Amino acid sequence: MAMDTIEELFEHELKDIYSAEHSLLEALDQMASESQEKDIKKAYQQHRKETQGQIKRLDKIFKSLGQSPEAETCPGIEGLIKEKKVFMREKPSPELLEFYNIGAAQKTERYEITAYESLIDMAGKLGLQDAVGLLEETLQEEEATLNKLKAIASEFDVEDEDEAEMEDEQDEQPV
Repeated sequence: MAMDTIEELFEHELKDIYSAEHSLLEALDQMASESQEKDIKKAYQQHRKETQGQIKRLDKIFKSLGQSPEAETCPGIEGLIKEKKVFMREKPSPELLEFYNIGAAQKTERYEITAYESLIDMAGKLGLQDAVGLLEETLQEEEATLNKLKAIASEFDVEDEDEAEMEDEQDEQPV
């Protein structure tokens, strides 16, 4: 079936982000369980709760369109999840995994921000002001989460194992 209207595109993209948000619930659980830093674990758990609220907002938008909420596989988010699985084959140290997850979460937030900006543009063109308001609320949460992740990443200290071993050896050498 050909897609010919902005209404059809909006519905398609709404189903795509609905799928993405559901996939991210599981990913956020996994990242929280992998985290050894209390503040970072808490950030993932908090964003998971926000994501549940975002799904409820999407449910409202579907309802306002007279539709049942429906997910359509989101290849973008699925690709980011696959990227993580491939990375895990490298058997990273817990500290390196923590740093990787922070970066992966930032990639995801940027993807979501772009998706929500596009949905807001379409909803505006379609005169769906209630949807615009709900989508803007989610966009603000996604932007705030990205800013938190950027702050966490800037403060995170990953020490290279080879560098740490060299420092240990230098500490042991007599002067």
